[in-house]
Amino acid sequence: MSTLFKMQRVLALLRDPRVAKLPRFAVLAAGAYLLWPVDLLPELALPIVGWLDDATLIWMALRWLSKAGVEAEKTGQLDIPTARRVDQKP
Repeated sequence: MSTLFKMQRVLALLRDPRVAKLPRFAVLAAGAYLLWPVDLLPELALPIVGWLDDATLIWMALRWLSKAGVEAEKTGQLDIPTARRVDQKP
């Protein structure tokens, strides 16, 4: 799966109202944590561990969103690349 398709899928799941709010919030909070200048494990003090905590947090949030998206897709048909329901007119 290409990186562009994965990014489209994440954006589609973030916009899908059928996906639970908490996983969507977790992805946004993880992104904010990545950009926030204050860090729990600073990269300057612990270089490798500091990067690993950021990567792990992003990975866990995206995995949670993906699992929530699978549950949301079971409730109806969703055209993932455009986040548009298949039965709706364009």
